[in-house]
Amino acid sequence: MKYKIIMLLSLMFAVSFANTKIGYVNSNRIMAEYEPVRDIQIELEKEQRKLEIEFNRILENIDSLSKDYERQRLLMSDERRQNREQEIMNLERTAQEFQMKKFGPEGDITRMQNQKLQPVLEKVQSAIDVIAKERGYDYVLDAITGSILYALPQYDLTEDVIKELKKNSSSNN
Repeated sequence: MKYKIIMLLSLMFAVSFANTKIGYVNSNRIMAEYEPVRDIQIELEKEQRKLEIEFNRILENIDSLSKDYERQRLLMSDERRQNREQEIMNLERTAQEFQMKKFGPEGDITRMQNQKLQPVLEKVQSAIDVIAKERGYDYVLDAITGSILYALPQYDLTEDVIKELKKNSSSNN
C-alpha cells in the first residue's frame, strides 16, 4: 500500500510540472450504484445461499454420524468402530473439499463472480475511456486502489523500458 501511495504521489509530482490533467474515480461508489453490478450481487448471493444450505446439510450429517458414533462406540466391535471413524473422516474431508471447490479463492462462486462481472467491468472501463478522452484527461486514477485506469498512450514507457533492459542485458553478456 505504501508503494502505491509513493508511486501515485511521485506520478502526481512529476506530471504537475507539465500541462497534465489528472482525474479520479471512486470504484467502490461506481460498483455500489451501477444497477447491473447490484443485479449480479443479488444473483451471486442467491447462489451462495443455495450452496451454504447444501454445505450445512453435509455438516449436519457429519454431526449426526458423530453423535451416533459416540453413543454406540462402546457397543461396537473394533472393526465397526474403525469403519465408522473412517466414514466420519471421509465426510469431513468431503466437507472441506466442497467448501474449497465452492467458496475458495478458485471456487465456483469466485469464478461465477468474475465471469458475470467481466462484461460489466468492460462497460465501466469504456465509460472511463470515453469521459477521459472527451474531457482531455491524461490520467484517470482509482481513488480506492490507487491504480491507473486510463492513461494517454504517449505516456506508456513500457516499450522503452524493454528496449533499455535488452540493451543492458546484451552489453552485460
